[in-house]
This record gives sequence, C-alpha cells and structure tokens, in this order.
Amino acid sequence: MKKKATVKLDDLINEIDIQMDETFTYINTHTGEVITLTREEIRAAEDEEPLEKFPDWQRENIEKAIKIIEDENDAYLDFTLRNEYHEYEIIEEFIGILSEVEVREELFGAIQGRGAFRRFKDGIIEHDVEKQWYEFKEKKLKELVIEWCEAKDLVIEE
Repeated sequence: MKKKATVKLDDLINEIDIQMDETFTYINTHTGEVITLTREEIRAAEDEEPLEKFPDWQRENIEKAIKIIEDENDAYLDFTLRNEYHEYEIIEEFIGILSEVEVREELFGAIQGRGAFRRFKDGIIEHDVEKQWYEFKEKKLKELVIEWCEAKDLVIEE
C-alpha cells in the first residue's frame, strides 16, 4: 500500500467548523490537500457539463471533482463529517461541565427550541464563558478529527 501524505490538523478542524449542507470535503491522501466542493460543482462533474459554462473561479473545483469521481486508486477520502459532528451535543456537554449551577440552568434553558444556537452564543458572552466554550469546542473537534484520521490511517501534522 502506498504511503499516505500528512494532513494538517488545523485544516481539518477548520473544515468541520465551516461545513455547510451544500459542501463536501475530500482529502487527497497522496498530497494531503483538503478540497471543499459545492453540490453544484460535483453535479457538474457527474453530468460532464462543459467547463466553459462555468466561471473561471469554479472550473478548477469542477476539475478536482472530476478527479475525485474518477478516482480508481482510492486517492481521495470523503471528509464530510456532518453526520459525526453534532454541535448541539457538544454544547450540552460543555454546559454540563460548568461549575456555577445558575449558569448551567440558564444555558440549558437557552438551548431549547428555535433559536437555540443564537441564545447559547448570547448566554456564553453574558456569563463570560465564551473563551471556555471555544477552547472546549476546539478540543472536541480535535478529538473527533484525530480519531477519524487514525481510523483512516492518516498521518496528522499538528
């Protein structure tokens, strides 16, 4: 088996943090490159749309999508982890570790129903635990990425 390239931990953490429903992320295991493609770019590659139909800035991504679709050497790994990453669960876990009972109760109340993420963000600022939250979240993302990379036999550069 060919040796896989090193991937940068921070690049992968950032990808998880910004992944949207309409984007997909892949890792080139030969180069370590992290590639983010839109659903439109993947569809254009699958449908073999002429590249001339697309603006210059999008053509490069469609060409990458073609390589990923046609990949027979398993050079590309799908790193779209939206099914493994559940920010709401991480928020609940974070709230559970807070030492002040009133803050915990208020934040647990804030994350119920529509607008939960906005109320949570407002609450962590109000209770001065914003820095703690971002450190906790980064630690959890790091654990998820490291575990995933180890399962895929990827070398991580911190």
